[in-house]
Amino acid sequence: MRQSHCLCIFCRASQDSMGFKCAAYGCKSGYASNAKNVRGVTFHAFPADPELRDKWIRANPRKDFIPTRFSRICSLHFQDCDFMEARRDSNKSRLKTKSEKPVRKLLKKGAVPSKFSNVPSYLQSKAVSTPRQTKKSTSSSRQKDEAKRLEELEVTFTASDDISQLSHPDIAQSLKSESTVPEGFVVSEFDDSLLVYLMQMLNDVPRIVACICLKQDMSVVCSLDEKLVPESHYSDLLTNRRVTKLSQLINLMARVKAWQVDSSSKPLSLYVQMAVSVLKGALDNISDRNSEEFRKKSQMFQCLCLLFCRDDGFNVFSILIIC
Repeated sequence: MRQSHCLCIFCRASQDSMGFKCAAYGCKSGYASNAKNVRGVTFHAFPADPELRDKWIRANPRKDFIPTRFSRICSLHFQDCDFMEARRDSNKSRLKTKSEKPVRKLLKKGAVPSKFSNVPSYLQSKAVSTPRQTKKSTSSSRQKDEAKRLEELEVTFTASDDISQLSHPDIAQSLKSESTVPEGFVVSEFDDSLLVYLMQMLNDVPRIVACICLKQDMSVVCSLDEKLVPESHYSDLLTNRRVTKLSQLINLMARVKAWQVDSSSKPLSLYVQMAVSVLKGALDNISDRNSEEFRKKSQMFQCLCLLFCRDDGFNVFSILIIC
């Protein structure tokens, strides 16, 4: 495949009025007034390739210039490295024996004029302007900026979410200033613990219906209606059985409140495990191990424990009936 080049046409000193003139801003090459300074200067037509042609137009500081098929840019506006030399005689066998000097200069493929002297400053920026960003590159840049912004926000949130080194008063203050905390909770300190609880009035008597007890070592104990909630029902919200983040504590508050407000949100296993805990406490308070009361409660306790030792999905009501 023959490689295409921009053919140069020599300008003679005795060039007449039909000769080529340079279309670059302020250039006098080809004009009669500059006839003495055109020796060796070549003239180059604007490329046929639309993209390369547009680069030539944008490189030329002439405002609103539209080239015609007669428009030329002279060699004075190109770098030396933009050219390649070629002999007029293209016969390969004769070229090996003849020492003919190159008489033609060809522009290399993709060469763009870049030398423009005596250009006013307000036009010079056009000649050396940086490539215009495309929509695609701008969109990619926005995506990178957005990803960086989100990463910074995540780092900031992670730092502010860490409460593992905070004191109980500081944690209480953080809960008060946090807008996502479920409503209705009271926060107070008692002994070495931070209590986060819900209260209800029953016959004018206040009663704690749900409570989260945060200890000094950041472990927690949850209760509903004065009954302990097994840790297995909220361990998924903890880190190594500890609360280390404010978001963990807020999520735990939301879950406890949901259990208290909507009984249907409590899993069956939670009821059974709470019943096991209550029965165990009752058995510990019966002093007569041979009594009928101890025997019945012990059987019920064993049946409930059996429910969690098997994986075949026994119905809790069936077990209670058997007991």
